[in-house]
Amino acid sequence: MYKILLLLTIVLFATPLRMPGQSRYEVTKAGFSTQKYDEFCPVLYKGDIVFCSNQEDEFLITYQNRRRRGLFNIFKVEIVETNEYTSPEIFSRNLHTSFNDGPVAFSPDENMAVYSRNINADARARNVVDLNNNLGLYFTEFSDGEWANSTAFKHNNINYSITTPCFSPDGQYLYYGSNMPGGYGGTDIYRSRLVDGEWSEPENVGKNINTPGNEVYPFIPRNGELFFASDGHGGLGKKDIFLSGHAESGWIKPVHLEAPINSKDDDFGLFTGEDFSMGYFSSNRDASDDIYSFSTLVPQLFNCDTLIENQYCFEFRDDQDPGFDTIPVSYVWEFSDGSKIEGLRVEHCLPGAGKYWAKLTSFDNTTDKTFQTQSTMEFELVDHIQPYITSSDTMIEYTDILFSGLESNLPDYTIEKYVWDFGDGGFMTGPEVVHRYKRTGIFYVKLGLIGYAEGATEKEMKCVIKPVIVVAGNQQKPD
Repeated sequence: MYKILLLLTIVLFATPLRMPGQSRYEVTKAGFSTQKYDEFCPVLYKGDIVFCSNQEDEFLITYQNRRRRGLFNIFKVEIVETNEYTSPEIFSRNLHTSFNDGPVAFSPDENMAVYSRNINADARARNVVDLNNNLGLYFTEFSDGEWANSTAFKHNNINYSITTPCFSPDGQYLYYGSNMPGGYGGTDIYRSRLVDGEWSEPENVGKNINTPGNEVYPFIPRNGELFFASDGHGGLGKKDIFLSGHAESGWIKPVHLEAPINSKDDDFGLFTGEDFSMGYFSSNRDASDDIYSFSTLVPQLFNCDTLIENQYCFEFRDDQDPGFDTIPVSYVWEFSDGSKIEGLRVEHCLPGAGKYWAKLTSFDNTTDKTFQTQSTMEFELVDHIQPYITSSDTMIEYTDILFSGLESNLPDYTIEKYVWDFGDGGFMTGPEVVHRYKRTGIFYVKLGLIGYAEGATEKEMKCVIKPVIVVAGNQQKPD
């Protein structure tokens, strides 16, 4: 009989810091954005960027707002090559009213669109900014080469706005922003579920996302994460873009995207793919609403699991009474790694994952011969399936420290990129890297692995977090 005793794992949480001068993202204003007009809320549709703008179109009649700027229509441009686009043109004249049209979102199969517009599209011009002409959602389907006439979302209400829609990746949920009564703040994010061809009553997505401030512009890529804009979660100023993941209990605490995606001005309306390697967003950091493209140089690591240390050291013991009262007996544990340890209860560290055996033998001390085999066992040690950080747990400041991810155990997963976040604002890529901490304290190292699960066509990221302690050394600090 034997027992193997394991250590408990402590769950740790951290907030990453940022070092001035380093940037994870490269941001460029889109070539079709203008200083004179507003452009915002980009989405991709069959090779085009579809967006909202108040720029003029000579073939359409559109009222102006109180600032004598045109109301919004849905436009499109074709992507020619990096930051080169065709001239903007109206996306569909069938979806045009004389008031505000857009933003727009497309169903996963791209055959249905949902967009926002003023509910009373027949209102007189002077009522265009009146509170009674709120925004609602409208659906349209692509048929015979064009978008059909629109049908209203059944929950539209002239007393409040419902706007900035997006579909869930499976098309079964519709997410949107609304200032309807009963929320947590000014504008909250809600969702409705498609049941028997009808959209269910609006459901608030909860207090982890919504605040006493304003949350709007939801977007969900195929991995199911939620991007949205908020002025109630803190950040760099005004509306910032946040990201939340989904757990069994609901949406988890959002993470703030770093600059230069976010700025001191309004940043909102992000669109990206599942791996967050590139995409588009809106910002008024340059005096008007503009669309920016971004590429991710070194990804932020979100919602990392706590690293579980692989256990190779155990206590081996036999709790059965050997029944030797008068015979002088000694005990020896033998292990398949070649080790021998004397004692009825011993501690032993095995070299790593693998199959092993252990045998407890009793010896007659008077003859020095084997008395009997007390216990035998075969067992297998399996590493936890996770990215794995190999490094010292305690290190000295201003000393080069090696961090390795090569002992990661992810069967049926092809790793393309190793991403490191050292918790002090530094980040690197590579399977093995060297980092130097320049101050003492507890830091939380993250390792993210980007790659493909077996049979998958989309990249995904898996990441873990591990605490390290940095202590002062005797060496002289550099100037």
